[in-house]
Amino acid sequence: MAALLCLSASVQAQTAPSSSTPLLRELTLRTDTTRYSLSRHTIAVQGEPNLYFYYRQDDETAELLLYPLSWQKPVRLRRSADFVLLDSLTAVGSQYYRTKIRFKDLPAARFLQLTFTQANDSTGRPPLTQTVNLLPVTRTTLEFKPNDTELFVGEEKVFDLTSNNPKNIRVSSEWTKGQDIDWRIVQEKGQLRLRVVPNELGTRLLTVRPQTERPFLTDNNRRLSYGLPPLRQEFTVKASRLRFLSVDKKEITMDEAARRRGVEIILDNGRTFDLKRTYRIEDQEEAGGALMAELFTRQYLTNDRVLCWLRVYNTHRQTDSYLYIKENDQAKYITNFNISPKTAISSVQVRHRGGDWSPSLNVNPGETVDVRLEGESLQKARFHFEDVAIIPSDSSIRSDAAVVYRVQVPQTIDKRRVTIFNAGQPTGYALAVKEFQRPHPLDFVAVNFGKVRG
Repeated sequence: MAALLCLSASVQAQTAPSSSTPLLRELTLRTDTTRYSLSRHTIAVQGEPNLYFYYRQDDETAELLLYPLSWQKPVRLRRSADFVLLDSLTAVGSQYYRTKIRFKDLPAARFLQLTFTQANDSTGRPPLTQTVNLLPVTRTTLEFKPNDTELFVGEEKVFDLTSNNPKNIRVSSEWTKGQDIDWRIVQEKGQLRLRVVPNELGTRLLTVRPQTERPFLTDNNRRLSYGLPPLRQEFTVKASRLRFLSVDKKEITMDEAARRRGVEIILDNGRTFDLKRTYRIEDQEEAGGALMAELFTRQYLTNDRVLCWLRVYNTHRQTDSYLYIKENDQAKYITNFNISPKTAISSVQVRHRGGDWSPSLNVNPGETVDVRLEGESLQKARFHFEDVAIIPSDSSIRSDAAVVYRVQVPQTIDKRRVTIFNAGQPTGYALAVKEFQRPHPLDFVAVNFGKVRG
């Protein structure tokens, strides 16, 4: 059965400009198995009449039958980027013209039109034109059948949605605001999903009001609508389970800049974060914990993360405990990273082969010695010795409080001091080379045995 759209003379005046003469007495559009009469299925969109037809495929094929008012001049159908003309417009006797078209991506088509022209009898005058606005509509269903109806305050949960036309469901990057359960619909790898975040405890009713990209007709085909029937589901919302938010930096150095200006970090989006707000970070979930850092949220990023300033005030190790992000003394999220003091060396000792550790930093050319540095945050430091090779050793010690290096002083070294660097910056400590001159070649005395030459 075909979709039949009939354009009568009473409708022609609506679809053509008032200053032009109608070209068509009737227009029939056949698609698939449904039949429509255009005189009974015309609807106004933004004040203009549109001829609607239901489609089931994005590239629907349609047959057009044109019945002109006059046969004195041939009627032409203008080409358009919205459809492909499969057959040329052919006159069938003196009754009608016939052609076939295939639409391109109907869900994305906007302002779909069929424009017909016919040359005027008067020479030099522009051809007569009539435009018929088309409105493709479709039937879309959406179902929500969750397997689990238990939620936790502030914790996001994702459910699958089922639709006969997923491309026609409108998705959103914005969350609803101020509801018992906020929600948004997304499309991920071709699958429609419903993301929800509950805000209140107890039994709560979630009401989702989905929208479509293409409209459909309601009230006996008299009114256009984009809103599908609401999806309603009751959930049991329990007290919050703290969600872990990962940070792009796991090692933060506590120095003057980090205390005052802060360190720029990228944090997972906590959903309930407010921009331009400061959150307290403590080392315990209960109120009254020590202030470890402050988090200032700056702006949202496209990958569902948040750009922040982090100001640190106390040292912390990941192995000690989690860090709790709090709002008004109430823990909202947990995270973890190291907060360590700036690297500082308090002492340097040298041990020669067969000897004990000594504060004397004197070394000899060609000698292999062990060098021990003691201080704070030494494990993350990058030490190197000027013009001296570091020999890998199984007995090397490396911790935050002490590091040990085995170094070999070249025989040909020509410096009095071997500076110790950290990340390219002098530490203020250096090994003293006792002898740096190269010895002068020895002179030998020739001795002859036997008779003495005269």
